[in-house]
Amino acid sequence: MDYNYIIKNFKTPLYIFNIDELVRRTRYLKAFFKCGLVYAVKANTFIPKEIESVVERFEICSNGEFEICNKLGIDHSKMVISGVYKDYDSIENMISNYDIGKYTIESLNQFELLEELSSKYNKEIHALIRLTSNNQFGVSEEDFKYILKNKKNIIVDGVEYFSGTQKTSLKKINKEIDHLCEFINSVEEEFNIQLNEIEYGPGFSIQYFQNEEFDEENYFKELNEAINKLRHKKLYLEAGRSIAASCGTYLTKVVDMKNNKNGNHVILDGGINHLVYYGQTMAMRLPYFDVFPKKDNKKEIYTLYGSLCTVNDVIIKSVETQELEIGDLFIFKNVGAYSSTEGISLFLSRELPGIILYKNKEFIKVRDNLKTSEINYPNYEK
Repeated sequence: MDYNYIIKNFKTPLYIFNIDELVRRTRYLKAFFKCGLVYAVKANTFIPKEIESVVERFEICSNGEFEICNKLGIDHSKMVISGVYKDYDSIENMISNYDIGKYTIESLNQFELLEELSSKYNKEIHALIRLTSNNQFGVSEEDFKYILKNKKNIIVDGVEYFSGTQKTSLKKINKEIDHLCEFINSVEEEFNIQLNEIEYGPGFSIQYFQNEEFDEENYFKELNEAINKLRHKKLYLEAGRSIAASCGTYLTKVVDMKNNKNGNHVILDGGINHLVYYGQTMAMRLPYFDVFPKKDNKKEIYTLYGSLCTVNDVIIKSVETQELEIGDLFIFKNVGAYSSTEGISLFLSRELPGIILYKNKEFIKVRDNLKTSEINYPNYEK
């Protein structure tokens, strides 16, 4: 990637999402697991259109995500409307105006809402019942059965199950898959039905930090064996982080430097309001990064800070790297998932970073740097 071109033509801080890498990663996951792939839009809302032809479904967890996908022209039949909160007006708009592929049922209230609107618009609704893993998501086994017993207009195609993210314990995954299979078998026998689909979120793990070895290939092989128990149904694997993470880089410049008795302090024009790694703890873990331009000079130890006026805005503590100068560019890797939306973006009213898609060796700007002062401004004239 031509960083000289980027520096001359774009303002930092900046996200770049490499679409070629995104498509490569998505195709790799599909080929490896040989089943349907569901992209969780919450991981990165700027890339769904780029993988529409590669994935089977998009998991949409809010009306805002629906509006984004709808405006992008995502095929409605590929949408799974999910989420713990489904408000009446949003769902009514979807049911009355569009032919959505699937809805999830995550509570008895959602069940009643979908039943009511299905009847009101005389429209067939296909649903997946989300089985809880004993957190705020999904329904209990008892409520799952209640829905099957009392449904009238809804067609239940199968079950959705997701228990967490960044999971590396195959023992735990095997245990939850065994339980899921046992429950499905018991429900099918009790109600004399067939649940034809399983949408399962294995919580693929991403290696974000250096010196924390994770053998993804071997893990995937063992995970593939574990999910064989689910292949008697039409199987869809839900992923967000694992699809999107590797395509993203975050670029931020050195804008100031100082030294005191606690060492060398570097101020960047970005910060923790933009750069979010799952599991990052007080900057003590070392993410993957490069510095541009590369220099064959002596190395120094620096602590990297963002531009927020808070002692919490520490990006990396005591990292050894090349001797730095103001204007040097830090390129943080594996930020394709969540960073662009999960950070405390409005704090200190700093601008949101611009967003660039890098595709076929071309740079496509899809968002300018945005002022947040307008969002944080108390408009007394309204």
